[in-house]
Amino acid sequence: MYQHFILVASSYTEGARIGFHLSSEKQIEKNIIEDKMKRITQIKREDVGVHLLMTDSSDWESVIKLDSFFEDVIVCPSFEKFEEALMFDSKISAIDVAKFFLAVKPMSHLKLQKLVYLAYKEYLFKYKTSLFEEKIVAYKYGPVVEEVYQTFKEYGADAIKIDDKTDNVEYLLKNIHLPQAMGRMLLVKDVEKIVPILFKIIDNYGDFSGGELVDYTHSEKGPWETVYEPYANRKITDEVILSQAHYEKF
Repeated sequence: MYQHFILVASSYTEGARIGFHLSSEKQIEKNIIEDKMKRITQIKREDVGVHLLMTDSSDWESVIKLDSFFEDVIVCPSFEKFEEALMFDSKISAIDVAKFFLAVKPMSHLKLQKLVYLAYKEYLFKYKTSLFEEKIVAYKYGPVVEEVYQTFKEYGADAIKIDDKTDNVEYLLKNIHLPQAMGRMLLVKDVEKIVPILFKIIDNYGDFSGGELVDYTHSEKGPWETVYEPYANRKITDEVILSQAHYEKF
């Protein structure tokens, strides 16, 4: 008989369940399992399922034959690849932030861009680090994240709604169903810092129109005005935001 040590987690990036699989004809050494679990703990992913089971073969097919629960799991070629996938999922993107806002309330693309910028600014001021890796650039109508622009530009001036067509994955956590945009945050590093700031932005600016937020981000001497050149799409750096954002006032 063969012992199997299996780790399973949902991968937001892959849109599927991924796994790590180790098998041995003898009992798997305790220190090997402890090492893998220690590394998982360091990633701070609490959704990783741990399984120990026995089959008459070392291969993955014997695991599926024993329990169909594992049928759709994509097995990573190494623990390092599994670890890498989990760590990548722990990073938040500008689109994650945008989808979170849309899950709270429908809004125009113009307004969405400004809220994403304001969340970035708030997080930067409070924690002195970037909320996400994508650049913020100066467009004609204010700060823009180009990845968010490309994702939602088809809506034009219409309100964007998160629905079954745009965001149809649910996370199931202890019988609580969460839309993808909300459940996604539970996988993110520093979720306890990020989510309160996103709700703060909604509370403070969620009732303003896109046009009002454009006026706000166009404040004289503010970050946008400091770097803006027509058609240049210049980056609004963290340094500029930290030094000039106090000029943004309603």
